[in-house]
Amino acid sequence: MADVYRARVIGFRGFSRTIAIKRIHPHLLERERFVRMFTDEAKIASQLVHPNIVQIHELGEEAGVPFIAMELVPGQDLYHVQRRLVETWQSCPWRMAIRIVLELCAGLQYAHDFRRVDGEHQEIVHRDVSPRNVLISFTGEVKLTDFGVARARDREEETRHGLIKGKVRYISPEGATGKPVDRRSDIFSLGIVFAEMLTMRQLREGPSDISILTSIREGRVDREQLSGVTPILRRIVDRALAPDPDQRYPDAVSLRDELLDVAKGELAPMTADELGEFMRRLFAEEYQRDKEHEQEVDRAMTAARRPGGVLADGRSPGRLRPIRRGDQTGGAADALPDEDAAGELVEVPPLPAAATPTATEAPQMEGDLSRTSLVRILHHLAVEEASGRLDLRRDPVQKSVFFEDGEPVFVESNVGAELFGEHLVARGVLERADQTRALDLAADEATSFIEALLKLQIFPPHQLYRHLADQVRDRILDLFTWTAGRFAFFDNAPAPEWTMPLGLRSHRMIHEGVRDHLPLVVVRRALSGLVRGHLTRVGGELPPFLQLTGREQRILRTIELERCTVSELLRKERDEEQVLRLVYLLSEIERLAFTLPS
Repeated sequence: MADVYRARVIGFRGFSRTIAIKRIHPHLLERERFVRMFTDEAKIASQLVHPNIVQIHELGEEAGVPFIAMELVPGQDLYHVQRRLVETWQSCPWRMAIRIVLELCAGLQYAHDFRRVDGEHQEIVHRDVSPRNVLISFTGEVKLTDFGVARARDREEETRHGLIKGKVRYISPEGATGKPVDRRSDIFSLGIVFAEMLTMRQLREGPSDISILTSIREGRVDREQLSGVTPILRRIVDRALAPDPDQRYPDAVSLRDELLDVAKGELAPMTADELGEFMRRLFAEEYQRDKEHEQEVDRAMTAARRPGGVLADGRSPGRLRPIRRGDQTGGAADALPDEDAAGELVEVPPLPAAATPTATEAPQMEGDLSRTSLVRILHHLAVEEASGRLDLRRDPVQKSVFFEDGEPVFVESNVGAELFGEHLVARGVLERADQTRALDLAADEATSFIEALLKLQIFPPHQLYRHLADQVRDRILDLFTWTAGRFAFFDNAPAPEWTMPLGLRSHRMIHEGVRDHLPLVVVRRALSGLVRGHLTRVGGELPPFLQLTGREQRILRTIELERCTVSELLRKERDEEQVLRLVYLLSEIERLAFTLPS
């Protein structure tokens, strides 16, 4: 729904502050329900001033696109904390889990009890208490964020009866049936979060959201997973997870008080200093990178203020431009809101695509597509079996390709015609009316368009994923037509949760992209100084999924046996374009080398 960026606000006499800028995806602007949900988040959360709630500074609009300026929490969300613990074979310390729940209880109680200045109770219910919305800083702060689906008296977007809000795995039984919810629904969701920290296992599992919803509506929770939890903590979790709201804690302060009563000795909650130290150790590289990033920005700002100043790499900074991007690939453009109101925003690299402020993300590989070909990039990712996100930008187009084990699994794009719904409509397999129904359901349930299509049973799952694979393939092949642009790869950046292996192979797409989509002028330019060089086969076996045609294999055998030059090969084979494309392909994946005459 939105992307989040890191920005620096500059004020009077050298004052500066790092903040987060959250912007709605431009392609969602025509969906009024999404816009209302986005602005509701700012309107609700901006009233809530509490140390355990992310602070909203401003709701604004630039070039017709709404944005939220909000507090930046240098750290990680609880989802990534749990994932890192699993990756490093650690469990979540119970003292840490208790500290996090106590802090969340304080924030929830404040939100639940909040009254406007006129004394009117706002009846706020968060409705999406889940690990991704719990931020833990490197200094030990715990903050609740993302009130985008919260219920409150003053919100513009009213939830229609029977609609479900929030992430399925953490939703309460009454929320799963679309019934009215109150603060006790948040208590249930917090109980799930607490249980998963204590057990390091998902409390609710199933092959799909629909099966999980069914089990929730029937009141099923696998309490056997709690068998290893100490009885005094299990008693608290059991009460928070009571299917009947009347049997739960009536409010967050009641849960907090009972937890404080038992949190003694070995269960004494971590202090803020202890939690901060734990986070800095767990995310040592990210913490160090975050510090270095801030120092680099400070140096850039100092250079920008100094006449004739230069950046560390020797460039003149000029006037550093603010961030304004509707796609997670980031970038800079014209000024954001009125500088009198918001100060000058200095360009800082964007945060990962996420709906919450997270720690700084630095690319492990970046550069110019005119100097490093897409073929080399995809080949490198395949060989390294890399997982992460490849961002590519050629203004005004931005795309992000997500990889798992070196193979593409999903592509995001800001091109309207490349949206999955538009792709299906253009191919004649989805009616426009069904597309609208799915978009409305996705907005109502704060879920993905693909999940909405599955829930509406418009396509069987196998057919839907075949269409998705075709769309991802087309989006990637289009990238081969680019003759310029920038790229950046972010290692281990997570793909959307609902993605699955699509059977796409990087080397197969490299072959098709070079053969059918790469402009011939790019091939000629790359080989222009090499036609007199002798070709030598290097680098071992060809990648198994490259799948050369019979003609291409014959040309390759000629190269291996005769060690000819490109010019000689062209005279022998006569099909200039096919020879040039094959030579380019094999040289870019490091299977051909050129020996130029001295």
